Amino acid sequence: MAEFPEFYFRGEEREGFYIEEMMKRAWAAQIEVLEIIDRICKEYDIQYFADWGTLLGTIRHKGFIPWDDDIDIVMKRDDYNRFLRIFNGERPDGCFLLSIYANEEYNEIFARVVNSNYVNYTKEYLERWHGCPYAVGVDIFPLDKLPVDKDEEDIQCSMLRMLIKAIYSKDETEETIRIIEDMCGVTIDRTKKIWHQLLRVADGVLQMYNDDGGDYAELIYYLNRSSRRYKQEWYSESIRLPFETSEIPVPKEYDAVLRNMYGDYEKPTQWTDGHNYPFYKKQQAVVDARLAKE
Repeated sequence: MAEFPEFYFRGEEREGFYIEEMMKRAWAAQIEVLEIIDRICKEYDIQYFADWGTLLGTIRHKGFIPWDDDIDIVMKRDDYNRFLRIFNGERPDGCFLLSIYANEEYNEIFARVVNSNYVNYTKEYLERWHGCPYAVGVDIFPLDKLPVDKDEEDIQCSMLRMLIKAIYSKDETEETIRIIEDMCGVTIDRTKKIWHQLLRVADGVLQMYNDDGGDYAELIYYLNRSSRRYKQEWYSESIRLPFETSEIPVPKEYDAVLRNMYGDYEKPTQWTDGHNYPFYKKQQAVVDARLAKE
């Protein structure tokens, strides 16, 4: 279980990058969310692994990359689906699940466990989350199998590209919907949220080859990044390694995974992978805007 001595929350410089006190508190809050996930996974024998920058940070920094601000994990699809069902049944105190099956307004293909959906300055909340008033969470990505046949892989990827384009560009024309219905063998209810139905269709397409497929992939990201393809043996076992004041499971073959992702991953390069670092400035801007209107 993670323990955070008071000095942990002091701002500090790591590898030439200054980490402010609030980021340290946000890190601690995220680790608390991760430990809730970890407890459920241990109880129900669900395997998960550090992913993306969290995996890189674990191996290279024994914690967060100094300029990173979130935690990412990945689960094989069977474990992922089982976790979603179990978490909704458990309803652990202080956290809730965001997924396309639990929330009609949620628009990501992956799931997220969060501690709130708004900024909270109450004493109880601040005490529970190490003085971090912001909503924090852990992103959970599904790991699916690619088809063995290259032609089938091309077809699956084409289906996903069309779906993703329709979902995120809000291309809901009748022609597009009919093409998707024919290609995917589904029926879209025009009286309900089309984009949300398409997200569920896309999630089904991701799972098409899990019974008899080949390599693993985070398929949505594999469409544009071939480095998101992994050999099955790389994820056959996990080991737990230090992460800040806690531990996190990583693929036993983490070196192969990281070299596939990043090439020479041992030399630090400051990047934020598309995030608006730090994430909580956007939340604070919403609070400031509301206060300005009062």
